[in-house]
Amino acid sequence: MTTPNNSARIALDSLINDTMQHGAEVAPPKDLWRGIEASISRQQLRSQLQPTHGWRWATGIAASLFVAVGVFMGTYTMPAPEVGTNSETQAHMNLLAMITEQHQKQRDLLLTNYQDAGLTPTFNELEVELQQLREAAMKVTQQLQQEPNNSELWKFLQWLHQQELELLKTMYIQPRTYQQA
Repeated sequence: MTTPNNSARIALDSLINDTMQHGAEVAPPKDLWRGIEASISRQQLRSQLQPTHGWRWATGIAASLFVAVGVFMGTYTMPAPEVGTNSETQAHMNLLAMITEQHQKQRDLLLTNYQDAGLTPTFNELEVELQQLREAAMKVTQQLQQEPNNSELWKFLQWLHQQELELLKTMYIQPRTYQQA
């Protein structure tokens, strides 16, 4: 039984023996040359159409540079500005006063709108919580006067003001009465 490898080997051995006995050159058939020429032309065409790898090199350099700058920026510490300069402290105090005034105006406007609409607080038990929020906001405001660069205190004051407004809205929600038909 011959396998494809054995039959190819037998054919090759036969071709070598014939060539050795006759001393002639073996020339491939004409159709084979056309296939070889077509294959060579396709490879040349593909290599001409493929972009050069220069862009990969440039991208690699740019990525390396980007990482190096990122590492440098991450390890480099900028000198801290002097805290406590008069103009900076005054700006923080002005901002704190403006935020407190704006919150009071929002609260007064909300209460005025509810009163003009004829609404009264329906949940008087929330008055204690409302007072606690206002006291906490006053304490945070006092702390911000001492630590004007503390961003967490600024966020906490904003949260307290928002919670107070939400609690006021909750207090004035009128219970709905449903009638059965």
